[in-house]
Amino acid sequence: MTIGPATLGAYAAILDLRSDRNRIDRSRVCHTLRMNGVAALLFSGVPVAFGAVAVTYGVTALREGSLVGEGAALLTGYTALYVALALVPTFVRLAHGDSPIEALRFGLGWLVRHPTPALTTGILSIVLFALLALLTVAFVLLFAGSTFALQITVVEAVAGQSRQSPSTTPVREPADT
Repeated sequence: MTIGPATLGAYAAILDLRSDRNRIDRSRVCHTLRMNGVAALLFSGVPVAFGAVAVTYGVTALREGSLVGEGAALLTGYTALYVALALVPTFVRLAHGDSPIEALRFGLGWLVRHPTPALTTGILSIVLFALLALLTVAFVLLFAGSTFALQITVVEAVAGQSRQSPSTTPVREPADT
């Protein structure tokens, strides 16, 4: 059950490494965990709960041949995937120090506005998991750091692009010739 706080701590540490300080500030990571650790714990349980319901419905539906059960399994499985993808930008904002509600609003809004980068990030995370699992011992050291760094990069790059949308850039009038 510590996957949420551990993920939040890893995000905060990676943000420190990517900052101008280029080192992990342990007190900042601890402060982030104190502020948002409980929210991270609760948030991380949501996709797990939906996934468990999806598996339960799916297994029961396949055993009994129930079309309604298969539909319920598909719906709850999709919900688990959606929530998991929304938690990536949510955890990035939690690591930046946003409140849990602000971070969750950002995560859901980011996913709605940018479904392709979100799904691409999810798929790349699964590919990294599969590739790094072949390294057995190094997997423990490489997976979290490389995957979370990728996720932070995508979320911040796409969020930065959306702030510079064409509707907010001034239009220059052509010069008279």
